[in-house]
Amino acid sequence: MYPTFSCPNPACTHTFSPKAVQGKSSLVCPKCGMEFQFASAPAAPASPPTAAKKTPPPQTPPPPPQTAVPIAQPVAGPAPLSFDFDSTAEREMLPSRRAVRKRGRGIGRWVVSVVALLSLVLTVWGVLWIVYLLKHEIPSDDDAPAISAFNARFHWPGKPWTRDKDLQRRFQVHIAIRSAEHNNSMALLFKDYKDRLPSDAELLDEAVTKLRAYFKGLEWELLPKDEPKQLAGHAAQALQFQGDDAEQVTVNGECYMLAFRGYGYWFFTWAPLGELEKDGEAIRAEWAELRDHFRLLDGRLGWKEKPRETVNVAGKKAKYRLAYLKGLWTHETSEEGDPQLDLLLKGHEPDPERRPLAAKDAIVQVLVLPPQSDLKSAAAAALAYVKQRETKLYERTVWEPVKDKNGESDRDAKIGTETGRLSKLHVKNTEELERYLALAVVNRPDGVIVLIGDCLWERRDFWDQEFTALFRSFRVK
Repeated sequence: MYPTFSCPNPACTHTFSPKAVQGKSSLVCPKCGMEFQFASAPAAPASPPTAAKKTPPPQTPPPPPQTAVPIAQPVAGPAPLSFDFDSTAEREMLPSRRAVRKRGRGIGRWVVSVVALLSLVLTVWGVLWIVYLLKHEIPSDDDAPAISAFNARFHWPGKPWTRDKDLQRRFQVHIAIRSAEHNNSMALLFKDYKDRLPSDAELLDEAVTKLRAYFKGLEWELLPKDEPKQLAGHAAQALQFQGDDAEQVTVNGECYMLAFRGYGYWFFTWAPLGELEKDGEAIRAEWAELRDHFRLLDGRLGWKEKPRETVNVAGKKAKYRLAYLKGLWTHETSEEGDPQLDLLLKGHEPDPERRPLAAKDAIVQVLVLPPQSDLKSAAAAALAYVKQRETKLYERTVWEPVKDKNGESDRDAKIGTETGRLSKLHVKNTEELERYLALAVVNRPDGVIVLIGDCLWERRDFWDQEFTALFRSFRVK
């Protein structure tokens, strides 16, 4: 069988016989219709003439010519799709333009909403920050600051008054201003006690502590309560003071003290002593006008002080009782060695950092001495007994009466509900130890009752107020 030749088209199954291929320069497949080109066969060389004709031997068919089989061209891919967007099938296969537009609009609205929300948050934050700054604003020379953080307001008096930051820093207060006229000065201090009112002793102690830190050689005097004073329309304590300022100028001034809804307020005014001697009436009138610029706000509306618990304690050797503040005073066991000692209380001065400071403590003792014929004799007996007891401990003890504006503070006074005698003494035991004693004496048929308040000399400003409050609670049975 003769060999056959397959169509070069790989996709076609037609085969060619040798006869169909022989001598052809091109060939068309009758099945797939593809035309193929073949290389031309070389011409056969002429045979030399021969003398006689020979019969050629039988020939086998020549091998098929080496036709140039064309490389099949790649079948062209399908034509690009041409969608008919109006056809139902294509509408189902592709998202509609309306849906695409709707999704785009949804994203846009979401972005706009987020931006609007952020803008609102920033606006609210800015407003709250401004409110905070207004509540805690720092006074300036040309505005009327609201010290609302301390439930108060102070309006600047205008020229010639100007803010003095150096004075404010050195005096350690919230506001300080100064007038070139008369070299007049004013300072304001605030303090928050939260859920309680500061006692008279705490108000006074804070004022004197500030004054002592700034003025050298300070002397001060608490004005009597029978001369009513007011600050911001409320009853206030007041003291007068004198000392030398940082420029070595002797000044005289006043401090008004007020407690309101858990806050403490101190209003200081002062001027050189020489200016007060020349124009004191006008300067003090100006101080009064400055105090009128101070107002309390209506914060902590409905505020009530948590009542401080008191404890009643009765005497054993005589018929009397006292009421002391729990937390400030503790009832101690009477010390041995003094047969006349009937009651002992120990005081612990409040400390902002709650540190135990023995140097700030005080004691109150109650002695019961033999009865005397009258109050004058009772007071003399009490003083002699106390001096004798002190001399046994400190032989060189020096006694000096404490003076007030009316002279020596040794006078008849109300001790609770009873008429008694009150003395205040500066006791110098040694060069390093100085003490303050307040003696209240009541003469009773069952004995002379002596109340002794005792503290270090430098803490007298605070404890004298507490001694007075404790003496005021004295009752006889």
